[in-house]
Amino acid sequence: MNILLVAVNAKYIHSNPAVYSLRACAGEYQPYVSILEFTINQQPSYLLHEIYKKKPDVVAFSCYIWNREIIGNLISDLNKILPDTDIWAGGPEVSYNASAVIDEWKLRGVMTGPGEGVFYQLVSAYVENRASELPDLLDGNLLNRMTLDEIPFWYENLTDFEHRIIYYESSRGCPFSCSYCLSSIDKVMDFRSVSRVCHELDFFLERKVHQVKFVDRTFNCKKDHALPVLKHILKHDNGVTNFHFEIAADLLDDDYFDLLEKMRPGAVQLEIGVQSTCPDTIREINRKMDFHKVADVVRKISSWNNIHIHLDLIAGLPFEDFHTFRKSFNDVYCLHPEQLQLGFLKVLKGSQMEYSAPQYHLIYTSLPPYEVLSTRWLSYDDICHLKQMEEVLEIYYNSGQFQHTLNFLCDFFADPFEMYELLASWYEQHDLFGIQSSRVRKYEILLEFGINYFNEYIRPEAGLLENDHTVHFVSLLKEYLAYDLYLRENMKNRPTFLFSVESWKNNVHELLYKESETHKMFPELSDCSYRELTKILHVEFFRYIFNKPTIIIFYYGKRDPVTNNCIEKAVVLESVCHQTNL
Repeated sequence: MNILLVAVNAKYIHSNPAVYSLRACAGEYQPYVSILEFTINQQPSYLLHEIYKKKPDVVAFSCYIWNREIIGNLISDLNKILPDTDIWAGGPEVSYNASAVIDEWKLRGVMTGPGEGVFYQLVSAYVENRASELPDLLDGNLLNRMTLDEIPFWYENLTDFEHRIIYYESSRGCPFSCSYCLSSIDKVMDFRSVSRVCHELDFFLERKVHQVKFVDRTFNCKKDHALPVLKHILKHDNGVTNFHFEIAADLLDDDYFDLLEKMRPGAVQLEIGVQSTCPDTIREINRKMDFHKVADVVRKISSWNNIHIHLDLIAGLPFEDFHTFRKSFNDVYCLHPEQLQLGFLKVLKGSQMEYSAPQYHLIYTSLPPYEVLSTRWLSYDDICHLKQMEEVLEIYYNSGQFQHTLNFLCDFFADPFEMYELLASWYEQHDLFGIQSSRVRKYEILLEFGINYFNEYIRPEAGLLENDHTVHFVSLLKEYLAYDLYLRENMKNRPTFLFSVESWKNNVHELLYKESETHKMFPELSDCSYRELTKILHVEFFRYIFNKPTIIIFYYGKRDPVTNNCIEKAVVLESVCHQTNL
């Protein structure tokens, strides 16, 4: 008997914890179960052939909004080339309209709800030749529902997970009732025991995996579960592994703060779903959130400079129009998280939002991911406008590559929303959307946008003379761009928008020669010769942005684990700077 579990992930770095959990729960029948993982970017013909080569007796697909269409097409073709193979499906994308999916895809059946217990029953039935006894619907909410502590740890071998994110589940369910989320439907909360969690995290820590991403919907919803786990991570930190948690920020208190402040930079990152700061919206979606407390918490944690913070917004929620979404965006942006995700409402099957869609005049795509097209408060034009803003936000803010330049530019706009709105318009006017621009080209585009905006809006409104003020603005903008560029990239070729280095090249050589002899600034590079230093250090002169002539030495051998910027050291050398003609 050959039973095949198939996952189609969104990216290569992702893995599918569901199929590994199911196989681990097959018990004594585990030798009959194998796994194939693909990505949505691979050719369907390749997926079909790889499945066919396994000659499975049974195939079970893990179905989500990102892979539903691909899986539907795959199943249609598999029914043609493997007509005697029983095909099953499971996952949130098929659990809430299972009967319709069985008819549409011509399935043997669907596993709904928690799948571990029912998968054991399915495997045992096939191995013991009792498959004819299986009903079309195997409901994990009714049949042998396993607790998290009963589910075996499936990461005994990390070979299949090299260069991929490790997903880990320490709790299942969510105590909240957000109307757009499927986790609010099942009110049952289940927790893996703290002792087991800590023991299993040691497995990752000992092997120094890069990242462990907790899939818990609200990791800190139960303090006596979350706090001991964080204490264990702090105590056993290996200097490498990063742990990602999705949390409710307004549930954090001094006990959490005492631990989080002590964490190694990069050891922990926190994802916080704000979604909206409009009170009517928050109330309508059944969300409990005190944004003022969330903001205080984010500012407090950010002040430590040791934890990456990811904040989420959702466009298309009820009672959120363009104006109120602009306020939500500005409220969250001004907290300066490392990442700000501007997401769009997905109307998930089985969610309360799906049932409420008619009253909200909520129109969404017919195919997955069932994304919002318009609402009673947002037109399709508004959504398209926000989509373009999302794209430039990803390019410029969430890349982390333009932090100082964006902070400088933002002061010239009415608010952050206006800056990204106009930047998106600039992209649209110059047909830049859909083009894979090089990193340096993105800096050039931001320079062109900034100069045009200054000349068209700021200088005339302020009654400034063109030459002096424009030259000063452009000089500042170029220096901020150069600073951001070299914090991330040891450029082999100097960008054309930067000034020539010919007039002070000798000063650069002098600095590096002196450093190769004294190793005063970078003692950790004491074994490096002058030539070796030129490969891992970059020296740049700045006249304006540090309020006095300053030389910055960028060291690319180390990175800030929170920002990913290289290490930098400033040298104020008035005599060197005055020798230049810059």
